[in-house]
Amino acid sequence: MALRRSSGAPAGVAWNGGATGVSPPPLVVLDVDGVLNPYAMGDVAGRGAFDDFERCEARGFLLRLSRAMGRALVALPAELCWATTWADSVDRDVAPRCDLPPGLRVAARPPVEPAALVANWKLVQVRRLVETLRRPFVWVDDDAFGWPGPDGEDAHAWAARCDLPNLLLAPDPATGLTAGDIEQIAAFLASLRPSPARRATS
Repeated sequence: MALRRSSGAPAGVAWNGGATGVSPPPLVVLDVDGVLNPYAMGDVAGRGAFDDFERCEARGFLLRLSRAMGRALVALPAELCWATTWADSVDRDVAPRCDLPPGLRVAARPPVEPAALVANWKLVQVRRLVETLRRPFVWVDDDAFGWPGPDGEDAHAWAARCDLPNLLLAPDPATGLTAGDIEQIAAFLASLRPSPARRATS
């Protein structure tokens, strides 16, 4: 992955976490099931998983959510966004149960038209947002990256040719997002900071 810096992004975007030295901030796009909610977790948390998952029910589904994970995500120097089938109820059913703030941007939600569900609707919408905002991004999803969009291109192929710095991360749905995964995201975000020499001459 070649890191390329973007310019011309809109100013004044609300975001979470501390300063990266990158303005506006990078995006971290989050799925719920398989990422925040490790739906394949057994009775014992998998290796590397957060250890404070609490079970709850929403819309007839069992969720396991971790407040420690949510707090670690909020601490990232990035704007958190949603790309999930839970988009319409995420502020009620998910965010408050894992200490995430309400009102985060929704990058992708299920389309109303049934025909649009055949292609990778998450890829279509995340790609549109990234190409509009022109910001570096992290996209975290357990199963969306190998599913092609309407043009036959999957997320890996799109990200590889994208001229913005990016990271695609696919957690194991048996563990959900781990502390190690969040460290990897933090390292990527840190790599976007201008070097001291560059700051001094800019």
